[in-house]
Amino acid sequence: MHFCSKALSVFGENYAVDADFQAGIDQTWCVVTAKPIGPDEGDVGWVECSNAERACFRAY
Repeated sequence: MHFCSKALSVFGENYAVDADFQAGIDQTWCVVTAKPIGPDEGDVGWVECSNAERACFRAY
């Protein structure tokens, strides 16, 4: 995945404890475009960037 989030930046692998992540309002952005829109013009987010059918998808 080419995305980052506030929860990942602050909490690292323990991101699930972040209140914003738990509430579903975590801020995410694409590390390729540095915007909330990916290089395929699609939205960036936990669910969206987990879609293996996207052209920009990268598995980890």
